[in-house]
Amino acid sequence: MRSLLLIGLLIIPSIYGRMSVSVADINKIRWGVAEREQVANMNELVYREDLEHLIVEELAKNNGCPYPSVVTRNGYHIVLNYGSTFTLPVVTQSGSTVIALKASTCPENGEPVYSLIVDASDTKPVRGEPGTHCSVGRTRNSNGLCALVGNGRRGYARKSFDPPGGWGPDIEFPEIEEFPDLDDILPVTE
Repeated sequence: MRSLLLIGLLIIPSIYGRMSVSVADINKIRWGVAEREQVANMNELVYREDLEHLIVEELAKNNGCPYPSVVTRNGYHIVLNYGSTFTLPVVTQSGSTVIALKASTCPENGEPVYSLIVDASDTKPVRGEPGTHCSVGRTRNSNGLCALVGNGRRGYARKSFDPPGGWGPDIEFPEIEEFPDLDDILPVTE
């Protein structure tokens, strides 16, 4: 019986805010990083609803109340209960292509739990103007990200998410200047 209650609490969206951040907003962050750091092969993320169950399974291992952590499983990075930090390094891997988001409530204390999943990528960032070094099957979109040719969204592009503290004008993302210098990991292309 407790298992059913836990599963129910995990799949109920958080009551602490409306689902207001879309995948498009996350892609804007990716574009900002690609523009600032001159990453030529930053892919556009597409929402994959079928990945949400992996988040739910990881949350269930912690009774729905995980400590902030990143779990790598089946080729995906699952970021659990990331709190007020958005874990930009995970969300801005240039080779990642898919994302899913999950808002739930910790049954022990009623606190919101925000989690996400992105595919882990071995693709190294390539130095250059955003969108100029897209992989096969992808082309530069109007935002400078490498997007799937055709409609790869499969109806999930409007999925949205409300992280802790919201995404209003008072949200404070780390300044991009605070990111480590990527010269050591980005190959220089001519």
